[in-house]
Amino acid sequence: APKVNFADIKPPPRPAELDAYDVFVGAWNWDAEMLNAEGADRKWTGTAEWKWTLDKRSLNGSFVSQNQSTKFEAEGKWSWHPREKKYIWGIFNNWGYPQRGTARYDADDRCWTMDYKSVGLDGTISHGRYTIRVVDGNTMDWCMTEWRFPLHIGKKVEMTGKYTRKK
Repeated sequence: APKVNFADIKPPPRPAELDAYDVFVGAWNWDAEMLNAEGADRKWTGTAEWKWTLDKRSLNGSFVSQNQSTKFEAEGKWSWHPREKKYIWGIFNNWGYPQRGTARYDADDRCWTMDYKSVGLDGTISHGRYTIRVVDGNTMDWCMTEWRFPLHIGKKVEMTGKYTRKK
């Protein structure tokens, strides 16, 4: 291998695409309804907090989610892949279940579409999609659907909710 002079290696400029994540930064409350659950398990609540790290190249998030009978915590990272030119993200929860995926941002609609593969709360493989629409600087509407199979066949979970910025 050739000799490497690290004095000649410099970090690249921060990708402008990362600025689209700025809307998430801060502390949030959220509420949601699981459309295919019954009784008290339909209503979910939680908190989320996102902050920049690593010279504003990694957006870190932490989440608490609960309904009447279930509670879990999760942490995640969002960034921009410099070679593949796409948004990437991943989450791990305190049950040991990961989610990882890619995202698209439509600036005209102020809407994120985040496709992922995960281990669902039931312990089986899930293929999912979050859609998050920025209503204003203090409100985001979202929905999430998970399926058993990659072609979005065999729906497992469907939720809809709202993030509201903490004051």
